[in-house]
Order: sequence, then C-alpha cells, then structure tokens
Amino acid sequence: MSKYNHQEFRKALFHLACELDMPDRVLQPVRHLVDCSLGRIFWNDWLRSDAVDPDWIPTPGDHDDPQWHRVDGWPDMGGDFRFRKWSRRAQLWMQWHSVDAWHVADWLITAQSDGRAWLANVDEQGRPKKLMKCGSLDRLVHEATKGLQERNTRLARDVVLGPTDEHFIHDLGVGHTLVHLRSRSALRKEGVLMGHCIGQGGYDDLLNDPDVIFASVRDPDGTPLATLDIRSGYIRQLCARGNTEPSDAVKGLVTGAADAFGWKDWCNRRGSRDDAHFGPEGIAILRDLPSARRI
Repeated sequence: MSKYNHQEFRKALFHLACELDMPDRVLQPVRHLVDCSLGRIFWNDWLRSDAVDPDWIPTPGDHDDPQWHRVDGWPDMGGDFRFRKWSRRAQLWMQWHSVDAWHVADWLITAQSDGRAWLANVDEQGRPKKLMKCGSLDRLVHEATKGLQERNTRLARDVVLGPTDEHFIHDLGVGHTLVHLRSRSALRKEGVLMGHCIGQGGYDDLLNDPDVIFASVRDPDGTPLATLDIRSGYIRQLCARGNTEPSDAVKGLVTGAADAFGWKDWCNRRGSRDDAHFGPEGIAILRDLPSARRI
C-alpha cells in the first residue's frame, strides 16, 4: 500500500493547512497543489522522524542541548489522540519552516493565478510533475524563488505611488522609518523591490482587514530593508530581500516598534500550545525584549 494511502495522511494534510493560516478563498483554488508539494514533504519528514522515534523529536539544528517535543498525541489521555498528534506536529513543523512554507505557498498562488504552463504537465493522478520532482522543502523553495523572480521581471518596476498608498507608522531611529503599505500598488512595488511575493496578489484581499498590517522598514533614502506581516497584533512574517532573514541591525531597528505597539510572536496566538518555542520568523526581532513583554 502506498504511504500516501495511510489512514492518517489526510488528517496530516488538514492540520498543515490549518497552520498555513490562509483564507479559504486563497487556499481552496491551490489546495491540490499545496497537498502534493508542502503536504507531501511534511508527511515524508514525519515518516523519517517516526522511523527514529515516533514519540519524541528534538528541535532541528540544536545539537548541543536540544529541546525535545512529544509528538505522539498523548494516547494515554484518551479521545482522538491522532487529532492532537497531527495538530502538534503541524505546529512544530511550521515553527521550524514557516518562512519557507509561506514562500512556496505564495508561489503556488501566483502560478495558479497566472495559469503557468507547468501546471498542465501532470502525472496519472493529476499532480504537476514539477512539484512531484521536488523531494525536499529546500528544492521547493528553490523552484519557488526561481518562479517568483521570473514573474518579477515581468512586472513594471516604476510603480508611481500616491499620498494614500503608504503611511508613516513609526520612527525607528538613525533615519530609518516604518511605513504602512495600504494599497495594491504599494504591495506591488514592495514586492518588486524586495524580490518576494507580497505584491503578487495573494495579500490584496487583506488590505481592508483592520486586523492586518503590512509594513516596510525603510532606510534614510526610503529603500525597503524588510517587510512585516502583522495579524491581530501578532508578527506572522518578517522578511528581508528574497524572503531571507533580516540582519541583526534591521531586527534591532524594529524591536522598538514591536515594543511600542505590543506586537507578539505568531506562535503565541490563541490556539497555539503554551509550550511552543519561538519560531525563526517574527519573534527574531523580539528576542531582546523583557520576558514579560514577550508574553
């Protein structure tokens, strides 16, 4: 029997989709693409982990004194332990890989919207061969980066913004500012200059949501250095050019704004487990805040 016919496979995909936290109107048109790319990699990662230890997993990359996480769903507690199992595993996987996962998801959204030719080159189960050839998250990220860069070259780089497209939020010091991106034109220009996906349509529907803030860190010349995605006071993403991690200097600039506005780590939002450790995105700029402030 195929490993993808396992009774828990669909449950795993469901919980990963929940942790991706994409609106249904955005997710549903690309759900099949997400399942055979991110979902497949997510499932295979856990199969490999289970072959070593199905109950516990250490934090990846921490070889000296790693934090250990229980991932068996606590079957001794009774009830639907498989639900708890995959919910926990999806939370952990996204804490460790959220920036890459969202980068790939945004590529899939824009590819579907643009009707890219590779979507029609499918296997016998209707899955795009381009995605199925990617055996790791790193390979998916490589394809996503290449695809988004190609798309950016087709966009006009000279987007002219009016006075209502952007709005000053906060003085970050040493001539740097934080700017609110308030229109599709502002998102498009930010995306082109930063080489990431914020301007490619996937975020446009959120511009009128009062609980969502898209912001840009600007140097004294007005050049963007990093882009923030803030949802209901929680930092969902903080990305530099090409969806890379911002420098320590940029994180330091944003720390003051995070403290002033009380922005918190995405992993600490309602529904996340109390023992979830901080992920690489967002909270990086909060690392130096007092513990009470972070809570």
